[in-house]
Amino acid sequence: MTPRLAEWISTVFYVGRFPVAPGTAGSLVAVGFVWLWQSVLAINLGWTILAVVLLTILGVAASTVHSRSLGVEDPGEIVIDEFVGQWIGLILIPAHWAFWVAAFVLFRVLDIWKPLYIDKIQSWPNGWGVMADDVLAGIVTFLMIQLIVIFI
Repeated sequence: MTPRLAEWISTVFYVGRFPVAPGTAGSLVAVGFVWLWQSVLAINLGWTILAVVLLTILGVAASTVHSRSLGVEDPGEIVIDEFVGQWIGLILIPAHWAFWVAAFVLFRVLDIWKPLYIDKIQSWPNGWGVMADDVLAGIVTFLMIQLIVIFI
Protein backbone atom coordinates (compact mmCIF):
# COMPACT_ATOMS: atom_id res chain seq x y z
CA MET A 1 0.00 0.00 0.00
CA THR A 2 1.38 3.41 -0.92
CA PRO A 3 1.87 5.99 1.84
CA ARG A 4 -0.65 8.33 0.15
CA LEU A 5 -3.36 5.64 -0.03
CA ALA A 6 -2.64 4.66 3.59
CA GLU A 7 -3.02 8.32 4.59
CA TRP A 8 -6.38 8.64 2.82
CA ILE A 9 -7.75 5.44 4.32
CA SER A 10 -6.39 5.85 7.85
CA THR A 11 -7.56 9.48 8.12
CA VAL A 12 -10.91 8.63 6.44
CA PHE A 13 -10.19 11.04 3.59
CA TYR A 14 -8.61 13.63 5.92
CA VAL A 15 -11.41 13.73 8.51
CA GLY A 16 -8.65 12.87 10.97
CA ARG A 17 -7.07 16.23 10.30
CA PHE A 18 -10.05 18.02 11.87
CA PRO A 19 -8.41 20.48 14.30
CA VAL A 20 -10.59 19.65 17.33
CA ALA A 21 -11.44 16.12 18.52
CA PRO A 22 -10.57 14.22 15.32
CA GLY A 23 -11.69 10.91 16.86
CA THR A 24 -15.13 12.35 17.55
CA ALA A 25 -15.22 13.71 13.99
CA GLY A 26 -14.39 10.23 12.68
CA SER A 27 -17.20 8.74 14.78
CA LEU A 28 -19.68 11.36 13.53
CA VAL A 29 -18.76 10.61 9.92
CA ALA A 30 -19.34 6.93 10.69
CA VAL A 31 -22.79 7.70 12.14
CA GLY A 32 -23.76 9.50 8.94
CA PHE A 33 -22.34 6.76 6.74
CA VAL A 34 -23.99 3.95 8.72
CA TRP A 35 -27.33 5.74 8.71
CA LEU A 36 -27.09 5.94 4.90
CA TRP A 37 -25.92 2.31 4.69
CA GLN A 38 -28.64 0.88 6.96
CA SER A 39 -31.59 3.23 6.58
CA VAL A 40 -31.40 4.52 3.03
CA LEU A 41 -29.58 1.77 1.15
CA ALA A 42 -30.90 -0.99 3.47
CA ILE A 43 -27.82 -3.19 3.01
CA ASN A 44 -28.38 -6.56 4.68
CA LEU A 45 -26.52 -7.87 7.73
CA GLY A 46 -24.30 -10.29 5.79
CA TRP A 47 -22.91 -7.54 3.56
CA THR A 48 -22.55 -5.28 6.59
CA ILE A 49 -20.45 -7.81 8.49
CA LEU A 50 -18.32 -8.47 5.41
CA ALA A 51 -17.77 -4.73 4.90
CA VAL A 52 -16.80 -4.21 8.55
CA VAL A 53 -14.34 -7.13 8.50
CA LEU A 54 -12.74 -5.97 5.24
CA LEU A 55 -12.55 -2.36 6.42
CA THR A 56 -10.95 -3.53 9.68
CA ILE A 57 -8.26 -5.44 7.78
CA LEU A 58 -7.73 -2.49 5.44
CA GLY A 59 -7.57 -0.21 8.49
CA VAL A 60 -4.86 -2.35 10.11
CA ALA A 61 -2.73 -2.17 6.96
CA ALA A 62 -3.32 1.54 6.36
CA SER A 63 -2.72 2.45 10.01
CA THR A 64 0.53 0.50 10.05
CA VAL A 65 1.85 2.22 6.92
CA HIS A 66 0.67 5.71 7.89
CA SER A 67 1.90 5.58 11.48
CA ARG A 68 5.31 4.37 10.27
CA SER A 69 5.50 7.16 7.70
CA LEU A 70 4.78 9.69 10.48
CA GLY A 71 7.10 7.98 12.95
CA VAL A 72 4.35 7.93 15.59
CA GLU A 73 2.85 4.75 17.06
CA ASP A 74 -0.82 5.85 17.13
CA PRO A 75 -1.22 9.36 15.67
CA GLY A 76 -4.45 11.17 16.51
CA GLU A 77 -5.17 11.80 12.84
CA ILE A 78 -5.78 8.08 12.26
CA VAL A 79 -9.55 7.78 12.64
CA ILE A 80 -10.34 4.68 10.59
CA ASP A 81 -10.38 2.88 13.95
CA GLU A 82 -13.11 5.19 15.29
CA PHE A 83 -15.03 4.82 12.03
CA VAL A 84 -15.00 1.02 12.20
CA GLY A 85 -15.63 0.85 15.96
CA GLN A 86 -18.57 3.23 15.72
CA TRP A 87 -19.99 1.22 12.81
CA ILE A 88 -19.83 -1.97 14.89
CA GLY A 89 -21.67 -0.21 17.71
CA LEU A 90 -24.45 0.79 15.32
CA ILE A 91 -25.10 -2.62 13.73
CA LEU A 92 -28.74 -3.72 14.10
CA ILE A 93 -29.65 -0.53 15.92
CA PRO A 94 -33.31 0.57 15.79
CA ALA A 95 -34.08 3.59 13.62
CA HIS A 96 -35.03 5.82 16.57
CA TRP A 97 -32.65 8.76 17.03
CA ALA A 98 -32.27 8.16 20.79
CA PHE A 99 -30.57 4.79 20.19
CA TRP A 100 -28.20 6.39 17.69
CA VAL A 101 -27.25 9.16 20.12
CA ALA A 102 -26.80 6.62 22.93
CA ALA A 103 -24.56 4.44 20.73
CA PHE A 104 -22.49 7.44 19.67
CA VAL A 105 -22.00 8.72 23.23
CA LEU A 106 -21.34 5.26 24.66
CA PHE A 107 -18.75 4.47 21.99
CA ARG A 108 -16.96 7.79 22.52
CA VAL A 109 -16.88 7.22 26.31
CA LEU A 110 -15.49 3.71 25.87
CA ASP A 111 -12.97 4.90 23.28
CA ILE A 112 -11.69 7.70 25.49
CA TRP A 113 -11.93 6.00 28.90
CA LYS A 114 -10.87 2.52 27.67
CA PRO A 115 -12.24 0.37 30.53
CA LEU A 116 -12.09 -3.43 30.80
CA TYR A 117 -9.44 -4.85 28.46
CA ILE A 118 -9.84 -2.13 25.86
CA ASP A 119 -6.74 -0.34 27.16
CA LYS A 120 -4.64 -3.52 27.16
CA ILE A 121 -5.16 -4.46 23.51
CA GLN A 122 -4.19 -0.97 22.44
CA SER A 123 -0.58 -2.07 23.02
CA TRP A 124 -0.72 -4.69 20.26
CA PRO A 125 1.87 -3.99 17.57
CA ASN A 126 1.39 -1.73 14.56
CA GLY A 127 -2.08 -1.20 13.12
CA TRP A 128 -3.48 -4.09 15.16
CA GLY A 129 -3.24 -2.02 18.34
CA VAL A 130 -4.63 1.04 16.59
CA MET A 131 -7.70 -0.84 15.37
CA ALA A 132 -8.29 -3.49 18.05
CA ASP A 133 -9.17 -1.20 20.96
CA ASP A 134 -11.84 0.57 18.92
CA VAL A 135 -13.19 -2.69 17.52
CA LEU A 136 -13.57 -3.95 21.11
CA ALA A 137 -15.17 -0.64 22.18
CA GLY A 138 -17.56 -1.05 19.25
CA ILE A 139 -18.43 -4.60 20.28
CA VAL A 140 -19.10 -3.50 23.88
CA THR A 141 -21.23 -0.62 22.56
CA PHE A 142 -23.16 -3.03 20.34
CA LEU A 143 -23.83 -5.42 23.23
CA MET A 144 -24.90 -2.67 25.62
CA ILE A 145 -27.23 -1.03 23.09
CA GLN A 146 -28.78 -4.41 22.25
CA LEU A 147 -29.41 -5.01 25.97
CA ILE A 148 -31.07 -1.60 26.22
CA VAL A 149 -33.24 -2.43 23.19
CA ILE A 150 -34.27 -5.76 24.74
CA PHE A 151 -35.28 -4.20 28.05
CA ILE A 152 -37.08 -1.14 26.69
